[in-house]
Amino acid sequence: MDKISEIEKLAEQVKKEPTNFQARRELASAFMENGFNEEALKELYYLLQTFPEDPRLHYNLGIVLENLKKPEKAIYSYQNALRLQPDEPDFMYNLGYAYAQNGDYDRAIELFHSVIEKEPEDENSYFNLGYSYSHKEEYELAVPFLEKALELNPNDYIDCFYLAFAYDRLGMREKAIEFYEKVLEMSPDYSWAYYNLASIYFEQGDEEKAIDFLEKTLELNPKDNEASIVFAKIMAKHNNLVESTEILLDAIHQNPYDANLHYTLARLQKEAGNQDEYIAELKEALNNSDTLSFEPRLLENEIKLAEQS
Repeated sequence: MDKISEIEKLAEQVKKEPTNFQARRELASAFMENGFNEEALKELYYLLQTFPEDPRLHYNLGIVLENLKKPEKAIYSYQNALRLQPDEPDFMYNLGYAYAQNGDYDRAIELFHSVIEKEPEDENSYFNLGYSYSHKEEYELAVPFLEKALELNPNDYIDCFYLAFAYDRLGMREKAIEFYEKVLEMSPDYSWAYYNLASIYFEQGDEEKAIDFLEKTLELNPKDNEASIVFAKIMAKHNNLVESTEILLDAIHQNPYDANLHYTLARLQKEAGNQDEYIAELKEALNNSDTLSFEPRLLENEIKLAEQS
């Protein structure tokens, strides 16, 4: 029996016997497994009216609510599951993961540590500890957990990427390069690894290598604004203003509302002596100031000075 036929059979059974709770549980599970989250939600709410102290129902409800992009409600459901069964690692992990995705890294860290106390080989919890510490910019704390995650699962390129990123932020550039290269061995199309390698080589003054990695970044992800900006700056540094401008115009075509692209183009226009174009691009940047990487008032001041000159 295929999965859709199974769902139809269970739904028919529940329709005939509304209080057949076992059939409802199976139907809710079948809905969850096949991505019918709204339908699963209805069944789980129905079951919880009769079994409000069933921790697994609260846990499954949390999963469905996460799938429906309702993180605060998911957290509440996971909290209920853990209140009813405090020692269940699955409940701890999912609540921790929901906290991390919601930006509450301190609570997430506490829960992932609790999971590891019960399941010392839980690779996902080690990774999420590293992920959470990284987002708190506590990279020295992140590294050992990411190393352990990679030890448990050497083929996980996401673990490897976050470890490389942590080394990078700690200034351990050779280690960072080593692990970014390992990422690309496992996932040759992972554009962020190419961009981060380009950034390292650019900072080290090896612009030839930086350009190679930037070209690969933009080949894989033409909408990588930061890569376009760095590439344009390298070209401008070598007085290739035409090529630099073309890079930025291509990027703006992909991302017309990115203020930083417009601002970078404005600075190029100023350098080329194109005052009107310089002011026009500054104003475009200001029109999209919600994407600007610095205070809009600084841009407002620059526009005033440009118009007065």
